[in-house]
Amino acid sequence: MNQPQLNKYKSFTAKDFAADDDFVRYVCNPNQEDITFWNELIQIFPEKSQAVREAKLLIQALQPDQAMLHPVDAEDLWAALSNKHHEVFISRTTGRKIHTSKLKNVFWGIAAASLLILTGVLISNLFKDEETFTYSTGYDQIASVILPDNSMVTLNANSSIKVWSSGLFQKNREIALTGEANFKVKKKKTSGIYHKMLVHTNSGTVEVTGTTFNVYSRENKTKVYLREGKVKLNNLPDLPVIHMHPGDYIQYDVLDKTISKNKVASQIIDSWVFNKVIYDKTPVTEVLNHIKAVHGWGYVLKNKSLKDKSFTGVLPADDLSLLLKALEEAFDIKIIKKDKTLLITFK
Repeated sequence: MNQPQLNKYKSFTAKDFAADDDFVRYVCNPNQEDITFWNELIQIFPEKSQAVREAKLLIQALQPDQAMLHPVDAEDLWAALSNKHHEVFISRTTGRKIHTSKLKNVFWGIAAASLLILTGVLISNLFKDEETFTYSTGYDQIASVILPDNSMVTLNANSSIKVWSSGLFQKNREIALTGEANFKVKKKKTSGIYHKMLVHTNSGTVEVTGTTFNVYSRENKTKVYLREGKVKLNNLPDLPVIHMHPGDYIQYDVLDKTISKNKVASQIIDSWVFNKVIYDKTPVTEVLNHIKAVHGWGYVLKNKSLKDKSFTGVLPADDLSLLLKALEEAFDIKIIKKDKTLLITFK
């Protein structure tokens, strides 16, 4: 390829590359000549490498079936653009709590058995300072933490968990969640009895012993997806205990008091853990609400007809600019950023 042909792309942005027929052919159906040409372009204009990577993802995002057929290439692109490893903000508090009902049991134990050693152990545990750990992420951050019991929790952006122990000998593991988190719970047992983990959401409690699952708890919505193991949903208003099995996806709306249960592929729900976000005929308003939750940008739809649109695509979870470009291309709209608000209108 000669220099004039290469110079054509000197001022190209990612969006320009994505609109170029030759580049689209190179991404979707490359031949050796195309590969040589674009490799040469990157060598001559190394500053264009980021724009080329973004353009590849943009094209594949708008053709998700094609992208899914080339997982190795896609994984290389996710890795190249990934900024997944962020600092997780941790706080720790300690407070002394007296449980009067437990004290009563202790005194009865003393009177009945006079087992002073056992009593001493019980009192030690009942009056033990209770530690509470809080882990949180900011907007555009994803982070993984290892809990004291060696369970792993991955927090999505703008999320937090509060962790503490409860019950006799503090065997129960309790977590209060705001936002979204993916759990890989380690099984723990004493004398053959498994220790529970209780994840409290805005509408109910997820009870597990050892399993892998994803929980979303924002505003009035709770969503639970079970990948492995068994889960019980307790304390949902006006609903019985719900037993979940692998592949189950339950969505509950606190305000509407509506609930749905489906079988869903895991990559649709917890793809964010691997720094991807997958939209499959997702309403535009749901996409925009996701942007608000994890990136911190509100939105104003200038054309209400956009509410009826749906979006399909596969994108890196931490790249808001690329997502906005994909939306603009898919619906021929213009998105303007102003004061942490997205102003959206037709071109």
